[in-house]
Amino acid sequence: MTINVESSSKKELFHAQGSLMFGQVREDALVDLFLVRQLQSPTRLFVIASGGCTALSLLTVDSCTVDALDISQAQIDLVELKAALYKHLGLVAAKQACIYDGRPYLKQVNSMLSPQAQKFFNARSESLKSGLNNCGWVDQRMHQLTKLFYLFVHSFEETKAFLCLDEIDKQRDFYSKRWCNWQWKLTMKVAFSRLFLRLAHGNAAEQLVPDDFSALMEGRLVRAFTDFPNAANPYLWQAFFAQYNSCEAGLPPYLQSANGALIQASIDRLNLVCEDTIAWLARQPTASIDYFGLSNILELLPPDYAVRLRAEIVRCGRPGAIVCVRSIFRRRAAVFEAETSEADGRRLVFDSSLSDQAEKMDRSLFCNFYEIYRCV
Repeated sequence: MTINVESSSKKELFHAQGSLMFGQVREDALVDLFLVRQLQSPTRLFVIASGGCTALSLLTVDSCTVDALDISQAQIDLVELKAALYKHLGLVAAKQACIYDGRPYLKQVNSMLSPQAQKFFNARSESLKSGLNNCGWVDQRMHQLTKLFYLFVHSFEETKAFLCLDEIDKQRDFYSKRWCNWQWKLTMKVAFSRLFLRLAHGNAAEQLVPDDFSALMEGRLVRAFTDFPNAANPYLWQAFFAQYNSCEAGLPPYLQSANGALIQASIDRLNLVCEDTIAWLARQPTASIDYFGLSNILELLPPDYAVRLRAEIVRCGRPGAIVCVRSIFRRRAAVFEAETSEADGRRLVFDSSLSDQAEKMDRSLFCNFYEIYRCV
């Protein structure tokens, strides 16, 4: 495992630099794995680090180097800790630390972390008491909201009964007869209204969301509840319970027993970098990267950033490379223009078929609008 820490002029764009925003990635890593498997003999994959779930899951792809980058040093520290647990203690310990109390496991690998990560977690070890995957600000805020949900909408017992179902027909029947009551409908309108988001998260949140955000989120939740087996959907379980179902299928790929030995053996192929994406790509060799997992970073950055990023992706991407752009809100225009590179005629081409397939298989609740591009 390689760790590269560099300062970035873009860091001011990231909220609360001294704190963790995300203890986990709430994006469906199975989609990334599906996209990477469309490539012929990939060797190098690039993703946004965030909580590390996608980066670690991609280590299951044979012989691939995974470059995980984030402008937040706190997020890099978290992924470093998860990787150290995997490398030195194995899957069982890593799983326990992510899901339950991470403090005793931190003590076991503390001396093996970088000085920066040691300092960060030694000052915040209590934040790991509910598990590494629940130590971020977003994770804690979601847990607070679910407590209100159990008081005013559906009880914990009712929610558990619904999310333990694993047959689509039964889930749809449960949803229509027991779940979709007036309290649920009102909650969707209020919780995702622009006024509520402004009160909870400030003016920036209100300006970011579209007017129909409540309907959009309700549609996403209905889809998650009725199109996939609830019992095996880790993103539903994390949203409502801040935990996973005990069944293997209900875990993200990097915590499944079938992948443990491979990830542990491959952990040194993970490179962690704290830097701005464009600045890092500018230093990479031409035609050296097979996959770009950009998460939804382009929703948070000005339009000219996408123009400069496209140029670096076209230069760094191998012929046939896949670029995955997620978003919380469906875009009115393509994020990347299909311009021809002045240097060698290479360009990005939107792949509508892969984009549609990615959206249909995604089980997550938030960043599940896709634009998939190919380097040609």
